[in-house]
Amino acid sequence: MRVHAIFGILIVALTTGGGSIASAQSLERGVELYDAYKFGEAERVLSQVTEAEPDSVQAQQYFGLALLGAGKVGEAEAALSRAQELDPNSDSIRIGLARVFIEKKQFDQAEAALQEAAGLNRDNADVPLYRGAIKLAQRNYQGAVDDLNSALSLKTDNAYAYYYAGLAWNGLRKPDKMVESFQMFLKLAPGAPEAERVKSLLRSVR
Repeated sequence: MRVHAIFGILIVALTTGGGSIASAQSLERGVELYDAYKFGEAERVLSQVTEAEPDSVQAQQYFGLALLGAGKVGEAEAALSRAQELDPNSDSIRIGLARVFIEKKQFDQAEAALQEAAGLNRDNADVPLYRGAIKLAQRNYQGAVDDLNSALSLKTDNAYAYYYAGLAWNGLRKPDKMVESFQMFLKLAPGAPEAERVKSLLRSVR
């Protein structure tokens, strides 16, 4: 999926001139930084892209996600809302907005955004992932595990499904399951900002 996105960025750049080529390269770099969990650096790069290309859906979307990763929830919501204005039929943008609502503890709005995303793409593994995150926040640990298992059935390398599952198993006082889930999370996302917290929890059960 990422390869197709970057290929599309480069095709647009080649047909619209040098300035767009530079913006496309910066967008690709920003996405790479985001995927490497370097949210602050991604934010700085993508901020420049959105200034140069304010109507770029991908730039606005990833800028919003980088802001969210950096804990700037209000700014993230503004960027993702702009991305949704530019592309009203994107399930992934709705997922991003659902994440914003979860951070704001607006769970009804988060669930509504996830429902809309599911209507656009029923196979999007992030729908059950963030439904699980909602249930985890509501301390419905078994419900969270059920949703997270559904997310993993759609995408077996879904790192954050393992992260949230570890927290849910911890809530259910199933340390063996917690350890198994957290170890998979660390294997898939060793550079994630939650990694140190996970390592600390793993040390606590040894």
